[in-house]
Amino acid sequence: MIKPMRQAAFSTGFFLLTAAQPAWSHAPIEGLGGFYNGMLHPILVPSQLLLLIAAGMLFGQQGASANQPAIAAFASATLAGLIAAWFVGEPGIESFVLIIALLISVMVAASLRLSLTICAAILAVAGFMLGIDSSQDALLGTDRFGSLLGSGISIYLIFLFVMGWADSDHDRDWQKIGVRIIGSWIAASSLLMLAFSLSAR
Repeated sequence: MIKPMRQAAFSTGFFLLTAAQPAWSHAPIEGLGGFYNGMLHPILVPSQLLLLIAAGMLFGQQGASANQPAIAAFASATLAGLIAAWFVGEPGIESFVLIIALLISVMVAASLRLSLTICAAILAVAGFMLGIDSSQDALLGTDRFGSLLGSGISIYLIFLFVMGWADSDHDRDWQKIGVRIIGSWIAASSLLMLAFSLSAR
């Protein structure tokens, strides 16, 4: 009974978080320091949250214990993206983030079995995109550094949480189906957001 309730809570929280308005995009919240703005950034930017959840579920599906190097690839690529964000600023790559989220979530929905090399490569791309898309140009100096640091920590923690949820008891049929259903929801949400993003240009 506890696990179905946890799954329902996860699904409800997912929809509430992705319902955030696009106006939140990369604007920091006034009154919060750079670090806490960074911690909240991956949660308040829908495209990042969709990609994070998709990447975590894909890795969890593959069996985390057998694919430890892929976690290192994700963490290293995220760090590289955060360093690039310090110099580049806001790159305006929301559409690319959504495309990657769409592709990964389709893999989750299809329950594809991937080799370690392919899985690590996909996670590295996702991590880099999440890192470089974490810049908040309104923050400067130490606030900017704190924001990127907070974003990196938040990205990694959310990834590990989703990965652990998808990986726990992944041999049970009902959980496999649940992960695939959420993957299809993310694919649909990414496609809708991508369509809105492209039509607004």
